[in-house]
Formats: sequence, C-alpha cells, structure tokens
Amino acid sequence: MTVIAASKTSSAIIFAADTQVTDRLYSKTTSSDIIHSKLFQQNGMIIGSTGDCYEGTLMELFSRNHQPIDTDRLSVIDFLVEFREWIRKKEGGYTPKNGFLIAFSGKLFRVYGGLDVYEVNEFEAIGSGQDFAKAALLLGHTPKEAVEVACKLSIFCSEPITEMSVEL
Repeated sequence: MTVIAASKTSSAIIFAADTQVTDRLYSKTTSSDIIHSKLFQQNGMIIGSTGDCYEGTLMELFSRNHQPIDTDRLSVIDFLVEFREWIRKKEGGYTPKNGFLIAFSGKLFRVYGGLDVYEVNEFEAIGSGQDFAKAALLLGHTPKEAVEVACKLSIFCSEPITEMSVEL
C-alpha cells in the first residue's frame, strides 16, 4: 500500500512517499530492509508509482531511455501506450494498472490506472493514503508533511518517508 504526494511551486516540484511494501498480509517498513523505491528520478523525470512493485520496477526500467516527446497530456498518454506495448513484448499477458505521478520539463501529471491522465497545477496525492495527504496539501502542508499525516491515519502507509524534488 502506498501514499505519494507532490506539489508544484513557482521554484520546484516536490515529491514525498511512504516506504511500506505489502505482499498480501506481509508488510515491511524498516528502512534497512527497503529495496524498492516508490519514487525514482532518471532521464529528466521524477516518477512516483502506486500499485504493484513489479510494474513500478518495469516503469523504472522503461523510463531509463524513454520519455514523453512533449510536455502535454497527449504526449504522456502516448508514452504510456508505448510502455504498454513494451510490457507486452516482455510479459505477454500483463496489463499495466498502476497509478503514477510524473514530473518532467516543469510539468506534473497524474495517471490513474490505465490511460486516464491529467496535468496537475498545484498538488496531488495517489495511493491508499491519498485522501489524508490531499487534505493536508489543501491546508498548505508540504508533501512530506502530507505523507506524515497519511502514515499516522492510514494502516496502509508507513514511515520512513523518502523525498525528491526538481527545480523549475
């Protein structure tokens, strides 16, 4: 389970995420045990992934040398279609369904499971703790503080918290 929060200011796009990894009834949150990160930065993008760690890892691999061709919604959708085609070549029957927050070239996009994409102008949160995090963001808290709130109020989110940002 997951919570990832992001906000866009005049000078940066800032991300924060919890680090709980859940496999059915088993969850791991000790920082020394964490191998998978829900946030990664490469190829000029920061990407946060909710859902299957497997798909998040595939997106991390794919985005090493792929990115949207432009900074608009349709280019992000095209990037996701290309990701789906790439997965089908690697893993025949797998259908992507994760949610993502993707920041690049000064823009922030939210991806609902599939191809539902919209641009985020101010702030957004995804994952099982998103409602708590969005409330905190709406009240003016930072992404890290928003994730802290979600970790306190949701059994599906746990600290430690990771952060990433990109200057605009």
